[in-house]
Amino acid sequence: MTSLKLLTRLVTSQMRLHPGRVLITALGIIASTCAVVWVVSGYDALVSQFDENAGKYLGRYDALVIAKSPPGQSATIPSATIQSIHDDAGVIELNPISQSRASVTRVEIEGEESEEESSLGLLVGSRPPVNGAPPVDPTLVSTPAAEQPYELVRGTWLPANGEVPAAVLSANAAQMMNISVGDNILVTTMANQLRLKVVGIVEQAPQTPTLGERRPGGGKGKASGRTSGTPHGPRNDSDGEQRRGGKQPMVSSASQSPVDTKQPISLPSTFGTGIAIDAVYVRPAIAAIINGYPADPQVLQIAMREGVSIDQFRDVWADKFAQHRPALELIDFAAVRKGMESGRSISGQQSQAWAATGMASLAAIFIIFSTLSMGVSERSREFAMLRAVALTRSQIATIIAMESVLLALVGWIGGLVAGWIMVLVGSQVLPGLFNDGAVLGWTTVLLTGVTVFVGALGAAILPAWRAMRIQPLDAMSKRTVAPQLQRWKIAGGVGLIFAFAAPLTVFFLPMSDDSRKWCYSFLTYPMLLIGMILIAPSVIMFCERVLGPIVTRLMGIDSRMMQTQLSNNMWRTIGATLALSVGLGLYASTQTWGYSMLQPFTPGDWLPDALVAFHPIGLEKESQDLVGQVDQVDAEQVMPLAIEQAKFDWGDAGTPDRLKFGDNGIVCGLSPKVAFGGEQPMLPVTFVEGDATSAITALESGAGCVVSEDFSMATGRGVGDTITFTPPSNDEERVSYKIQGIVSLPGWQWVTKFSGVRRHFVRTGAIVFANRARVQQDFHLGNTEFFWLNFKPNVDLVAAEKEFQSIAELQAGETFTASGIGEVKAYRPFARMTATETVRRAIRKRADGMIWGMSYLPLVTLIIMSLAVANTVIASVRSRTWEFGVMRSIGVTRGQLIRLVLAETILIAASACLLSLIFGLIAGWCGVGMAQFGGWFAGPPSFMIPWTQLAFGFSLTIALCLLAGMWPALKTGRSEPLGLLQAGRGTM
Repeated sequence: MTSLKLLTRLVTSQMRLHPGRVLITALGIIASTCAVVWVVSGYDALVSQFDENAGKYLGRYDALVIAKSPPGQSATIPSATIQSIHDDAGVIELNPISQSRASVTRVEIEGEESEEESSLGLLVGSRPPVNGAPPVDPTLVSTPAAEQPYELVRGTWLPANGEVPAAVLSANAAQMMNISVGDNILVTTMANQLRLKVVGIVEQAPQTPTLGERRPGGGKGKASGRTSGTPHGPRNDSDGEQRRGGKQPMVSSASQSPVDTKQPISLPSTFGTGIAIDAVYVRPAIAAIINGYPADPQVLQIAMREGVSIDQFRDVWADKFAQHRPALELIDFAAVRKGMESGRSISGQQSQAWAATGMASLAAIFIIFSTLSMGVSERSREFAMLRAVALTRSQIATIIAMESVLLALVGWIGGLVAGWIMVLVGSQVLPGLFNDGAVLGWTTVLLTGVTVFVGALGAAILPAWRAMRIQPLDAMSKRTVAPQLQRWKIAGGVGLIFAFAAPLTVFFLPMSDDSRKWCYSFLTYPMLLIGMILIAPSVIMFCERVLGPIVTRLMGIDSRMMQTQLSNNMWRTIGATLALSVGLGLYASTQTWGYSMLQPFTPGDWLPDALVAFHPIGLEKESQDLVGQVDQVDAEQVMPLAIEQAKFDWGDAGTPDRLKFGDNGIVCGLSPKVAFGGEQPMLPVTFVEGDATSAITALESGAGCVVSEDFSMATGRGVGDTITFTPPSNDEERVSYKIQGIVSLPGWQWVTKFSGVRRHFVRTGAIVFANRARVQQDFHLGNTEFFWLNFKPNVDLVAAEKEFQSIAELQAGETFTASGIGEVKAYRPFARMTATETVRRAIRKRADGMIWGMSYLPLVTLIIMSLAVANTVIASVRSRTWEFGVMRSIGVTRGQLIRLVLAETILIAASACLLSLIFGLIAGWCGVGMAQFGGWFAGPPSFMIPWTQLAFGFSLTIALCLLAGMWPALKTGRSEPLGLLQAGRGTM
């Protein structure tokens, strides 16, 4: 006990001696704790509101009844079953609702300033939803409920007269779209577009529970109506397993049956089951006009009579629901609350919480390490005297550990207080940066505590080891430690070997995909991190020798003053450099990876100006010439297409591993000569294998096809191989094409995602070019829906789309067949124009937002880590006080002294920038390479260095370092020579 009390007094006395250093260290820990509080408080808010949100999700009802369905489908509940449940004596109210995908936009008021179009707004806007695009708009919900099912925030509930074009929005949707009561909205589907007046806003749960559904991947995008195989629509078995035996499939040939002009298409489906929380509520009659068909209910909201429990209702109906086809499921409060715990919002918040915890732990480690390391260097004689007097090595290590933990404790407590104030004030002043209802819960307290104290103990290991190595004889004189240049060079060489193990694994060593992913994740990527630590001393010496003379010359000081300043104090310089490199390195790798991955998804020059789709009817042969007669269109550059999306038949080999997210392809029938022939082909693609001449010949014969390079890499199929499809209209048939060319098609994914060519599935794995007549015949296609075209110079895209729309409306009032639904009336057919340049703009806008969103946490970490530089500069100034006093005495001016201190901070910043650049380029390059082994992108890896974005991060680093060194520099510059000499003797 006496020993512990003595050690405590030694630690506290040292902290009182250097209050500035303690303050800066505590501020760094407080800042890192606040960063964790900022992220984790949102998770705590969600957890604390599970009960409340589960109640909001059910509204004034006690339970839901939903029809179970395969992923990506939405089964309906027959009217006979609904009536049976309604007649149950325990049910006081039953509200059957149907849900469907729609695009919802606010009608701007005349004279109102237009808002900037979002990336999805550019591509979707008021156009109908498509399978490829994510369901970002509110869901269209048809409800006959006489009273509002949820708490009414503003306005009134839907009028009893079902013919009135009125809508009620959920509060989430209204806030997202900036809509108030009295505003008008446009609701658009494949069949119609209707203007509705918003009469009310209701409060719903802020998150969707997971109710046993899975997000559809390559699955069928079924309509929000009846399922396949019902009496209301044609049978379509293309969702099931491909048949391997039994009846031999039919093979497509020239003697096929005539084209079916009622070839079914799949309407976009709602994702998930249960009630939509972002919703537009309308009456069933209005929903039927918008959708083009009266939709059957998919969800029943049930309210029980007083005295009847939901368990009693379950006992009566459990067996009946299980035997029903499709099977029905009863969802009560307990099921909703359990679903809240596993919802995507929770998993996303958990991921962010762990990421913030990891970053903050690194921040705490390097900030405390910097402080302790400087303390050991300055107090080497003190530790030697303590060792000579009585203390053992373990007691010296205990002093370091206690100092680390005490700094962590002060910073943690201060961080919790500051974080609580930040959450309290921030949620009111800046609600966009803080989740609604963000609180300081036990998860926040626990994670911040783990972050800080694990970081503190980790930071104390190396300084404690250095302190334990100090011998009692070292108290006799101050040791002059020569720079260990040779040792640092060896460490740098080993670091380079470690660093380049990662790209060697990703790009060069032959191994299976699973082995490569494991090796990179658990072996060579950690080696890359260790390599960067080992390289740091060499980077510092390089900057000192190469950049040092340049910096000193620019700042007007003698270069000899900075000749060995960094290398003579290598440990504290390494600490500051690595501290900055944690955030800056992650920022550099994120930017490099993000913008490199953007290249293969950005539409290339091979694409024509626009892809126009006439949904859902298409154009008859005699109407196709109208497309070339549009004023904005180059009539000589119009190519009609025959497009179908069909599943691959891989036979006994099975789906290739690298194509697991897209078991289907888009077959694009075109004119081979127009597309690839002549001096100016309409599709000026680059052939990776094969050539245009042989490809045209093969496609003209009808048997050949051209595939994209990424498809060839993912499947291993090359020129001469055959690919087989199963037509969606008949899973007994097989359609085969022989590959005659492989071409580079950057950006085909995004063009197909929003243009409507994904006719049946959300995801797709390839685009295949074949002969148009053959595709029409093989897949039983009727009217022509798609056209590739080029515009005249100075085109007005808005005017062109209006003209295309007028052509589409010539088919108004006709019907089309939707899979699982049957006949749908197209009150207002649509012309969807996907302009290539618009797609490029949208991708750039979206990519910028996503990449910068991923960069926020690294930048916050960088800002926090700059405090480590302040500590380093303070220690440097303190250790050189006598030297500065001598300089001032022999004529060095105050300004030169200030610039000398700032020059050191610039060199530290430059070292961090160079080390982060090396890490960012290697990690970003490897990340791009690993994408092809993840199953979602298998194209050739591209590499781009985003110098503009990196320059921002490097400039911010230099600015932060200058800011961190400004106060020590000014304080030193303002001191008199005698004061510096006197203070310097105290440190000797």
